[in-house]
Amino acid sequence: MKLGLISSAWLGSPVSHLDGIRKTKEIGFDTIDIFGDPMELDQAEQRDIRDACRDAGLPVISTVVCALGIADFAVVVRRFHIDRAKRFLDFGVDLDSRNLLLVVGEYLWQQE
Repeated sequence: MKLGLISSAWLGSPVSHLDGIRKTKEIGFDTIDIFGDPMELDQAEQRDIRDACRDAGLPVISTVVCALGIADFAVVVRRFHIDRAKRFLDFGVDLDSRNLLLVVGEYLWQQE
Protein backbone atom coordinates (compact mmCIF):
# COMPACT_ATOMS: atom_id res chain seq x y z
CA MET A 1 0.00 0.00 0.00
CA LYS A 2 1.18 3.50 -0.79
CA LEU A 3 0.20 6.75 0.86
CA GLY A 4 -0.73 9.68 -1.39
CA LEU A 5 -1.75 13.31 -1.06
CA ILE A 6 -3.57 15.65 -3.42
CA SER A 7 -1.65 18.81 -4.25
CA SER A 8 -4.67 20.97 -3.39
CA ALA A 9 -4.05 20.12 0.27
CA TRP A 10 -1.68 23.11 0.22
CA LEU A 11 -4.24 25.57 -1.22
CA GLY A 12 -4.86 28.52 1.04
CA SER A 13 -1.51 28.08 2.77
CA PRO A 14 1.70 30.02 2.18
CA VAL A 15 3.17 26.90 0.52
CA SER A 16 3.51 27.26 -3.26
CA HIS A 17 2.46 24.51 -5.67
CA LEU A 18 6.07 23.43 -6.28
CA ASP A 19 7.07 23.65 -2.61
CA GLY A 20 3.97 21.63 -1.77
CA ILE A 21 5.16 18.83 -4.04
CA ARG A 22 8.54 18.77 -2.32
CA LYS A 23 6.99 18.94 1.16
CA THR A 24 4.62 16.10 0.27
CA LYS A 25 7.64 13.85 -0.18
CA GLU A 26 9.45 15.27 2.87
CA ILE A 27 6.59 14.43 5.22
CA GLY A 28 6.44 10.84 4.01
CA PHE A 29 3.94 10.49 1.18
CA ASP A 30 4.70 8.01 -1.61
CA THR A 31 2.49 9.40 -4.39
CA ILE A 32 0.69 12.58 -5.37
CA ASP A 33 -2.49 13.60 -7.16
CA ILE A 34 -2.19 16.85 -9.09
CA PHE A 35 -4.95 19.44 -8.99
CA GLY A 36 -3.82 22.22 -11.30
CA ASP A 37 -5.70 23.72 -14.23
CA PRO A 38 -3.83 23.42 -17.55
CA MET A 39 -6.03 26.21 -18.88
CA GLU A 40 -4.49 28.53 -16.28
CA LEU A 41 -0.97 27.10 -16.09
CA ASP A 42 1.36 27.96 -18.95
CA GLN A 43 3.66 25.35 -20.51
CA ALA A 44 6.59 26.33 -18.28
CA GLU A 45 4.48 25.95 -15.11
CA GLN A 46 3.19 22.57 -16.28
CA ARG A 47 6.75 21.46 -17.00
CA ASP A 48 7.88 22.70 -13.56
CA ILE A 49 5.16 20.61 -11.89
CA ARG A 50 6.17 17.54 -13.90
CA ASP A 51 9.85 18.04 -13.06
CA ALA A 52 9.14 18.69 -9.36
CA CYS A 53 7.17 15.44 -9.10
CA ARG A 54 9.92 13.49 -10.85
CA ASP A 55 12.70 15.14 -8.81
CA ALA A 56 10.84 14.34 -5.57
CA GLY A 57 10.27 10.75 -6.67
CA LEU A 58 6.50 11.16 -6.39
CA PRO A 59 4.57 9.30 -9.08
CA VAL A 60 1.40 11.09 -10.13
CA ILE A 61 -1.51 8.73 -9.58
CA SER A 62 -4.33 11.04 -10.66
CA THR A 63 -4.81 14.32 -12.41
CA VAL A 64 -7.95 15.87 -10.97
CA VAL A 65 -10.52 17.91 -12.89
CA CYS A 66 -13.67 19.39 -11.38
CA ALA A 67 -16.20 19.63 -14.21
CA LEU A 68 -19.46 20.85 -12.74
CA GLY A 69 -21.06 21.50 -16.13
CA ILE A 70 -20.36 18.18 -17.80
CA ALA A 71 -24.00 17.16 -17.33
CA ASP A 72 -25.50 20.58 -18.03
CA PHE A 73 -28.59 20.79 -20.24
CA ALA A 74 -26.91 23.37 -22.51
CA VAL A 75 -24.80 21.80 -25.25
CA VAL A 76 -22.30 24.67 -25.25
CA VAL A 77 -21.66 24.24 -21.51
CA ARG A 78 -21.22 20.47 -21.84
CA ARG A 79 -18.86 20.97 -24.80
CA PHE A 80 -16.70 23.42 -22.82
CA HIS A 81 -16.38 21.01 -19.88
CA ILE A 82 -15.61 18.06 -22.14
CA ASP A 83 -12.92 20.07 -23.95
CA ARG A 84 -11.54 21.24 -20.62
CA ALA A 85 -11.42 17.66 -19.30
CA LYS A 86 -9.47 16.69 -22.43
CA ARG A 87 -6.90 19.40 -21.59
CA PHE A 88 -6.54 17.86 -18.13
CA LEU A 89 -6.14 14.45 -19.72
CA ASP A 90 -3.32 15.76 -21.92
CA PHE A 91 -1.71 17.33 -18.85
CA GLY A 92 -1.99 13.98 -17.06
CA VAL A 93 -0.29 12.20 -19.95
CA ASP A 94 2.61 14.66 -19.66
CA LEU A 95 2.79 13.93 -15.92
CA ASP A 96 2.70 10.14 -16.51
CA SER A 97 -0.48 10.13 -14.44
CA ARG A 98 -2.30 6.81 -14.17
CA ASN A 99 -5.85 8.28 -14.08
CA LEU A 100 -7.99 11.27 -14.74
CA LEU A 101 -10.19 11.80 -11.69
CA LEU A 102 -13.33 13.49 -12.95
CA VAL A 103 -15.15 15.26 -10.13
CA VAL A 104 -18.62 16.30 -11.20
CA GLY A 105 -19.25 18.42 -8.13
CA GLU A 106 -21.39 16.47 -5.72
CA TYR A 107 -18.87 17.08 -2.95
CA LEU A 108 -19.46 20.83 -3.34
CA TRP A 109 -23.17 20.45 -2.71
CA GLN A 110 -22.45 18.22 0.29
CA GLN A 111 -20.03 20.86 1.63
CA GLU A 112 -17.13 18.38 1.78
